[in-house]
Amino acid sequence: MAIKKNPTADTVGARIRALRLAANLTQDELAEQLNVSRSAIAQWETDRAGQVRENMEKIARALNTSLGYLVSGETGSLRGDELALIRLYRACSTEDRKMLILTARRLARS
Repeated sequence: MAIKKNPTADTVGARIRALRLAANLTQDELAEQLNVSRSAIAQWETDRAGQVRENMEKIARALNTSLGYLVSGETGSLRGDELALIRLYRACSTEDRKMLILTARRLARS
């Protein structure tokens, strides 16, 4: 499997910020989800560390991304539209996920 890096997000902090903005979350909203302060989010986004390492798995879950992407920018062999679909899928409720899977199966048979 080919490993690709996202050239626009070269640091963990830049990836956290980009993913937060893509999710339409403020720093306050993300901080609340992670049970940390807003200033912790600001520090992480500007690569001033804090306790980012201890929170990486929680951050990845909250931002609907993989730990691998968050840590190193690796996207595997997925294209941008595939990653977008995965992120959207992860943001859906369980019921909506089932509907999306059924729809995708129908479309794949066409």
